[in-house]
Amino acid sequence: MHLMPRVVAIDDQREHLEGLTKGLSQYGMPCLSVHFDVETAAISQCPHVRVIFADLHLIPGPPGDHTQDFSRLGSLLQENIKPTGPYLVVLWTAYPEQADNLCDFLQNRLEGVTKPFAVEALDKNKYLDPNGDLANPKSLVQSIDRIISGQPQIDALINWEERVLGAAGDTVSSIVQLAEASRADGKPSQQVGRLLSILASAAVGPGHVAEDRFRAVNDGLFPILGDRIASMRALDKDDEMWQAAFGAFDTGDKLTQDEAAKLNRLIHIAPLPSDNQGTERGSVIALPRIFSGDLFVQAFDVTEKEAAERQFGCKSLEGSSWLQWVLVQTQAACDYAQIRPGPLPFYLGLCLPASAVESERKKTPPAALWKSPCFEYDDKACFLHVNARFHVSLSSKELRQETCLFRLREQILNDLIYRIYSYGSRPGIISFRKS
Repeated sequence: MHLMPRVVAIDDQREHLEGLTKGLSQYGMPCLSVHFDVETAAISQCPHVRVIFADLHLIPGPPGDHTQDFSRLGSLLQENIKPTGPYLVVLWTAYPEQADNLCDFLQNRLEGVTKPFAVEALDKNKYLDPNGDLANPKSLVQSIDRIISGQPQIDALINWEERVLGAAGDTVSSIVQLAEASRADGKPSQQVGRLLSILASAAVGPGHVAEDRFRAVNDGLFPILGDRIASMRALDKDDEMWQAAFGAFDTGDKLTQDEAAKLNRLIHIAPLPSDNQGTERGSVIALPRIFSGDLFVQAFDVTEKEAAERQFGCKSLEGSSWLQWVLVQTQAACDYAQIRPGPLPFYLGLCLPASAVESERKKTPPAALWKSPCFEYDDKACFLHVNARFHVSLSSKELRQETCLFRLREQILNDLIYRIYSYGSRPGIISFRKS
């Protein structure tokens, strides 16, 4: 079992390191201990670390010159720990006056990793006794809590994260409790395995469990976890923190288009590995060659220009600086989960910048047209328009040469599918009106 460490301590003096980590662990804050040696130091990646204790002088250097010390800590963050944030750096040193300088250094020099939301100094001599043990672990933890609570926005995010971790823990516990309550013979661990097998089979079908057992169990557990997270409410003791997290900000503050595009990408657009070929539900692939160029008319019974300007809400095909035809995969959730055989359903879509979108005031869009919110793709703010009348099917074999651009997440994908099938099932009636 390998759990991602949340607290990391780095020091070249073993007695100081052991005193710190032992004291924190006794107080209920497990800590990854790293005894730094310039020759042998090897720190594994800790992307989800939240607090990093670091001694300033990990190896001897010129007195009064801390540039090398800052560079060494920066290198450890950038090359070894690689945090994704948010995280706090605690300068665990007898030189607390260097915290601001270290903060400036890290903000200016770190590349490729998230920068710390704060760098604070705690004088190790005030917390360690003469033997190197942590004299008052509670006092140290309270000091850390005060630092984090001084950043209420970060404090709120970490609070939410802890609640979600708790929901995951409760989900696991519920499975174990159910196994213990089973009347079947066998050890509790065997009953857990039996339940996992049942969950996996129900999620993806008995014949597909072996293809990816983790995915199968994940699909089975997700409804339990998802409901626990969706039903979370603020605890009374956290009200003040959440009030402070919003501060003076008006929740009605307007977003720029770039900000909206980035937020929509975060919520609705998921990246996929380069080897994905469009078999994932919600995959968006570039229009294959078999439908492109002169073959577009044969496939869709309309030219690209006519399709773009009359069916996909584009002002002008020629006048737009950037457009991309795509196909969106809309396989039924149950078919996808149980890997049902058969060609996969795709609908034709057009990615286009905001400047190319036809105003609805000038032209009423086709009833079959679905429009996404503005989202960021390829460093551009764009829209995805999909028309329910332009449908094709592709087999897994035909998809082998295609590369997926991105994937629509569940919420927006369901919105698209609802529009497609509600359009396709709309009733038609004969009616007469006064002329």
